[in-house]
Amino acid sequence: MVNRKIMIALLVLGGVLLIAAGIGFLVSARGSSPRPPEISPPASLDELAELYPDLASILTDPELGSAYKQFLVAYEEGGKDAALELARRRGLLTPDGDVRVNLLLDTEDHTALVAQLEATGVQIIGAHKNQIDLAVPIALVEAQLQTEDPGAIFARLTELEHVIAVRLPVQRVGDGSVIDGEGVGVIGADGWHDAGFTGAGLRIGVLDLGFAGYENLLSDELPGSVTVQTFGAVDTSDPEPHGTACAEIIHEIAPEAELFLAWYDGYDTAFGEAVNWLQSQGVDIISHSANGQKGPFDGSAPDCQEVDTLSAQGILWVNSAGNEALSHHRSAFSDEDGDGFHEFAPGEETLALYNGGYVRIVLNWDDDWAQATQDYELYLYDAAGNELAASQDAQTGDYGDEPVEAIYYETGGETVYAAIVAYEVDQAVTFDMFVNGAEVAYPSPNHSVCSPADAVSSLTVGAVNWWDDSLASYSSQGPTADSRLKPEISAPTSVSGASYGSAVSYDEYAGFNGTSAACPHVAGAAALVWQAHPEFGRADVVDFLLTHAVDLGESGPDTGFGYGRLQLPLPEPSSPTPAPTATPPEPTATPPEPPPADSTATPVPPPTPTTTPEPLAFPTPVAFVTPVPVPPSGAGTGLLGMSTVGLIMGGLGCAGMALLLCGAVGLLVMSRRARRTPKPVTAPAPAPYPSAYPPPTPGPRAPRPRPTPPPARATRCAACGAAVDPGARFCTECGHPIAAGDQPRTCPHCGRQLRASARFCPYCGKTVQ
Repeated sequence: MVNRKIMIALLVLGGVLLIAAGIGFLVSARGSSPRPPEISPPASLDELAELYPDLASILTDPELGSAYKQFLVAYEEGGKDAALELARRRGLLTPDGDVRVNLLLDTEDHTALVAQLEATGVQIIGAHKNQIDLAVPIALVEAQLQTEDPGAIFARLTELEHVIAVRLPVQRVGDGSVIDGEGVGVIGADGWHDAGFTGAGLRIGVLDLGFAGYENLLSDELPGSVTVQTFGAVDTSDPEPHGTACAEIIHEIAPEAELFLAWYDGYDTAFGEAVNWLQSQGVDIISHSANGQKGPFDGSAPDCQEVDTLSAQGILWVNSAGNEALSHHRSAFSDEDGDGFHEFAPGEETLALYNGGYVRIVLNWDDDWAQATQDYELYLYDAAGNELAASQDAQTGDYGDEPVEAIYYETGGETVYAAIVAYEVDQAVTFDMFVNGAEVAYPSPNHSVCSPADAVSSLTVGAVNWWDDSLASYSSQGPTADSRLKPEISAPTSVSGASYGSAVSYDEYAGFNGTSAACPHVAGAAALVWQAHPEFGRADVVDFLLTHAVDLGESGPDTGFGYGRLQLPLPEPSSPTPAPTATPPEPTATPPEPPPADSTATPVPPPTPTTTPEPLAFPTPVAFVTPVPVPPSGAGTGLLGMSTVGLIMGGLGCAGMALLLCGAVGLLVMSRRARRTPKPVTAPAPAPYPSAYPPPTPGPRAPRPRPTPPPARATRCAACGAAVDPGARFCTECGHPIAAGDQPRTCPHCGRQLRASARFCPYCGKTVQ
């Protein structure tokens, strides 16, 4: 009997070991350091010509640059999208999205050839001596790709008289501080510059939290002179160049606009003073790339009212939407187990905050913003459940009590956990938690637009990556709390500049990124439009920008892109008229003059302002899917390698399962005892949310911590209403004796202090009378 038991035990043990070996082999194969790939020589053009006989003549044409041949091969292999993606990555496209081409001639007399090219609809970028730079409209290229001879458009260029090479020009890089941002070309501002519109006569205010280094950029990245004023407790030694970078973009787009830099410390008082100063300077436009994370987010906050007051006076306010899509959590209060802790997800009473060294948490909830009565508390814990910080402000219904709790804490980069506790509540609320400096485990991109970007008259700007118009992952999304559309428009981000450097890669965190970079693009573009149309009012400028925006995402306005990405149409050539600094009159109904009859290009004149469609009552939300972590480049194995791994793992697993089966049968034969109750299994913690920050050090999941009971709160004197400390026998204000009935209530079950109107104890969860 003993030997039989030993044999069965060995069978079970052997099965477990074989299964473990199979799993271990798979993990080892997947998780091992990637090896250098085995490469083989690429196909030659002659070999490609054999593979694609329809392209043989163009692939073997020595006059055509190889980049264009690869473009055509990409089309044959992957279709139009693959070809255009290659064109973008290889730098074949101009900022306007057309195909850039350089023609090398055997003569310096290019006049006749330029006229011949213009007659075909090709745009001449420049011509000098024996070279011509041109842009082939992408529409022509796409149309040609879908014919039986996709390479004909390039073949015709090589066959032109005097053309000896069709090639991709090599761009120089600057060695000094002059760095042109990519957004100028993306939005079409360069075409307006060529037509003479530069923002002359307009005054633009840049309201921001830091302008470090602006002096070094005067007469270069900035105008020769700017007007600067500080407000509040500003540290002028702070090296933050955020506002300087915003001013750089405005100057690139509207180089002759006059700039006024309002440097404030971020607080409400300084904000109001700065706004008043900008108004006194006669600015036409204010660009503000900052937001507060406290407020009702329905356009009623004090800073929103400031914006609406300015707008009523004809000033255009342009505001960034915010960078909170991944650092905002929204949920309704839930406490299934009755312990007072809010559950962010089923069974999850803490919210992981993945941070880069600090967190600034602002918790808001829907309540009366003048006299909040629902009292919630905010706590911060480490991974071991130790309390790090707390915010326990009272919301008693007194005037000035706001439904907000906030914590700033330097974490050193360790993952920390937020918790919300119902201290004195009689109804559930909806929370909006913003965490600056971190990403949250359960992000809520919708409703993440902050204040004053939620102001009714703010032209609010979301961020799209300049190279492909994709919505930046961090860009805050609407709608507002009262279901209005925000943002209304989006603009390029992650662009090059002197303050934050070049965007050397297609990375949404390179260069000057964030909706902060998108906002000044719109402010500068508004200056160009206003100069071209001095008869416009503020609303007409907004309508013009929204009408010509490139619709992205779902058709029509949505809560991520707004009406679309900022795009300035090719203006009608004319003599620009400086815009007045006073409030412009109402627009006239006179249509613009048609372009000259001998115009070689077909300009698209800005139409007379049209009424922008009313935002949807419930704007279309942008689809959001929590991103899945992507393995490092080069990791993983090929098909053959994965097949081998699968066979080995499968064989080991099958052998292990067979042994386990034999062991299980033996155990059933040997014993007919009732099944033992399985031990409870602790549900695993959810997988960490993908973050740009380093992953946290693995550790135990934070237990459900219980907050330390807050100190006893003061009661009120029955005679004069003054606050008196618990236990006091006399009122310090009027001297009236304090009766025993005036003392704070306590829970009859656990003895903790209760509010006067409490219906249940937030510590033990039991009902109180």
